[in-house]
Amino acid sequence: MVNGIKLSLRRYVLAALLIMGTVLISALSWLAANNFFEGMDGMQRGTMVSAGLQTQVKSGEPKQVLNYIIAADWQDLPHSITSTFDAAQMQPFRLHKKVDRDFIFFRPRGALFVVKLRTEQGEEKFVAQVFRPPRIKQDRLFAISHEGVSLLVGLGALVLFSCMLLILMRSVARPVERLKNWAAELDEKTLDLPIPPFRYKELDELARLTHGSLQNVRQVLHREKEFVSHASHELRTPIAVIRSSVDLLHRLPDVSGDKGQRVIQRISHASHTMTDLTETLLWLGRPQTDALHYQATQPGQLVTQLCHELNYLLNSKQVKVQLETDSYHAQLPVTALRIVLGNIIRNAFQHTQSGTVTVHQQQLSIVVENSSAQNDEGAPQETGYGLGLELVDRLTARLGWVYTVARLTQGYRVTLHLTPVA
Repeated sequence: MVNGIKLSLRRYVLAALLIMGTVLISALSWLAANNFFEGMDGMQRGTMVSAGLQTQVKSGEPKQVLNYIIAADWQDLPHSITSTFDAAQMQPFRLHKKVDRDFIFFRPRGALFVVKLRTEQGEEKFVAQVFRPPRIKQDRLFAISHEGVSLLVGLGALVLFSCMLLILMRSVARPVERLKNWAAELDEKTLDLPIPPFRYKELDELARLTHGSLQNVRQVLHREKEFVSHASHELRTPIAVIRSSVDLLHRLPDVSGDKGQRVIQRISHASHTMTDLTETLLWLGRPQTDALHYQATQPGQLVTQLCHELNYLLNSKQVKVQLETDSYHAQLPVTALRIVLGNIIRNAFQHTQSGTVTVHQQQLSIVVENSSAQNDEGAPQETGYGLGLELVDRLTARLGWVYTVARLTQGYRVTLHLTPVA
């Protein structure tokens, strides 16, 4: 922007090239015309000097050789020469000329040429030539001079250059215009379509950069949307624990007793769980794989704790829970493991109306199986319900854990194999 005025790149380039072309063509035209006349003058001077030095003349007896008048005395030259030039101002061996014409681009009506010579003996001679209008009447009203021809050639070259420049600018502007329209029409649907070609590799590269940037923006928005969905889904359990604990605190006559302290401890654990959940979901939404916090963890103890926390999902249900764990320890990301196991166990508890839920943990292998006594209305299809198990899929894939879901006759079996840090 110059002084608040926005420049058009197309007009700027066009004007710059036109100015440069005009200056270049004008300079070359002037140089061609100037060299032509300098060459003609040089030939004329050389011929006049040669003729003058080879011809012997006396004062009062001028001689004519070809079209040249050679005289030893200035007054012996024609009156048109002596009245036009001043002998005292003339320099030896330099061509002096006078051209008679109405306009520079018209051919001259006449011309006068004179050269002053000085021999080795110090004698002076004068060589002159007089061009007069032709005696034959011309049919044309005017004849174009060499300068006029140079001007016409230059103008023609400038017009040709301008036409070629316009064609070139149009051939470049059209793909740029198509690129602009294509970029303006990109949306959620067209972003998955292949990138069309734009003739020039620079424009194709710009299109790829634009497409890639919009893809990154869409991925960021998608990750943010997933974060909100997963956060609202995963935070339900700790929020429910806090609410039920607060209700229990209100009913207790003595908050400082053992029951009150246990309830407060449940609230504290739930708040820490919410913090860990948020950090894990943020980690999952980042494009880079940052390291999670690993610590010595007993998977069996975590499975038992989650079963007790989620036991409220089995209220008023005829469901029996069979829990088998061991005391194996390993370096594992506790928060991520809690999210994965919590979703698997919650899925089994929610979609079992009556029957048995078996949770078997042996070292780094965890199997959760539900067996319904009847066909539950609203039972999951293939891999269960959406957000929870979708989050499990992403977490296990990101952490390199093996996660499989198998359909049984009256339920599902979910198998999880953990990979500890080396």
